[in-house]
Amino acid sequence: MLLYLLPHCLVPASSCLSVDPRCRLPTAEVRGLSRDGDIILGGIFVVHDDIELQETTFTSSPAPIACQRFGLQNYQFMQAMVFAIDEINSNADFLPNITLGFWIYDSCAMMRRALEGVLWILTGQGEPVPNFRCQRHLPLLGIMGDAGSSCSIVMARVLGLYRFPQISYFSSSPALSDRNQFPSFFRTIPSDDFQSHGLAQLLVHFGWTWVGLLIEDNDYGQQGVQKLRQELSKTEVCIAFSENIVLNQADRNALHIIQVVKSSTADAVIIFCSDAGLIPLIDEMVAHNVTGKTWIASEAWSTSAPLSMGKYREFLAGTIGFAIRSGAMPGFEKHLTSIHPSGSTSNGFIGKFWEEVFGCKWPDHQLHNDSLDNRSVLCTGEEDLEGLHNDYTLVSNSRVAYNVYNAVYAAAWALQNLKFCKDIESVSMGRNCGDNTDFQPWQVHRTCFFD
Repeated sequence: MLLYLLPHCLVPASSCLSVDPRCRLPTAEVRGLSRDGDIILGGIFVVHDDIELQETTFTSSPAPIACQRFGLQNYQFMQAMVFAIDEINSNADFLPNITLGFWIYDSCAMMRRALEGVLWILTGQGEPVPNFRCQRHLPLLGIMGDAGSSCSIVMARVLGLYRFPQISYFSSSPALSDRNQFPSFFRTIPSDDFQSHGLAQLLVHFGWTWVGLLIEDNDYGQQGVQKLRQELSKTEVCIAFSENIVLNQADRNALHIIQVVKSSTADAVIIFCSDAGLIPLIDEMVAHNVTGKTWIASEAWSTSAPLSMGKYREFLAGTIGFAIRSGAMPGFEKHLTSIHPSGSTSNGFIGKFWEEVFGCKWPDHQLHNDSLDNRSVLCTGEEDLEGLHNDYTLVSNSRVAYNVYNAVYAAAWALQNLKFCKDIESVSMGRNCGDNTDFQPWQVHRTCFFD
């Protein structure tokens, strides 16, 4: 992780708009999605699931991160937050006289971007200013995210200092259960403690006693497999090999991994990895005709829409894995097909999304400044989402999106508890519970799971 040494700076919060440029955090161009409201809910999402790897010389500031590969399914997850907020705002009895707004940022699955997004939301301005909340008239209820455990850990260390609630929808690292380290972190997905126990029992059930491990080299992969090793030590299952999927290499260390997998006599291989981290490796495995193995998937890629595509279907046939729960969200499909570039909240990502879905290019690039390729088809805005069937419109398997939906409602229920004095802490402190905006971050933290 790169550290910047900033000059010491004491500036009143009211002066944030005119703060000395030396006090600002160096940052790339902020690109996000926002909507005004009485109270703001932040969101950190992996809209793009890959980046252009660049060499860091440590002699100058790192170049801006180039986010690549727009994820249609990831965009659906982000829209689940917008949908849940719209649903809450339309219910006059849920939060009377309160309108929720949002600030959403794309982390590109990078810790640097996730931290950048947190500071952007906390500052409340276009450029982050450490230690300042410039928009004090717009209370911040909490932040949803991120998907990856490593990004969530970085976020949690900052948000925990100020007790801002953080609710992740996909970070399953066991380390995040440590309340001493992460006092304001919550999640709507189980810890990998449960998955590791289940994977061990799965191996025992099928009689696989000689297995291989492929592990993403981050907190999610390493900590998840550490728990799995502990569970396997209680069984007769032995580990034939253990190799890291190196995320900071474009090919994920694929050639070495392929050689190890091909030469091993292990028939079952457990892969603890996200789908974004796994796709380059699977591409190489398909090209090198790696066959005869049964793949066992962790929950991060077991139901991945990109890995269900035709070119992977035959290779991954017979894969066994655990999946997170899904649930119904009535009206969600209609919401997904109703967004449009001309909509009031359709800024930030909508231009890139439109180009990706319809294979077109905006003629003047007003909605999207980066040209993907030399596409000759121009976007008109008259394209129809309702006729599409892809990763974005598929809601029959809305697992992560359902977690996002529940995360937003968890924060909203906490706010309702504060408003109506449903928590003992508020009552004992004699709060003015009818005041819509009279709360501190730690008070929301205390009521997040109050019943």
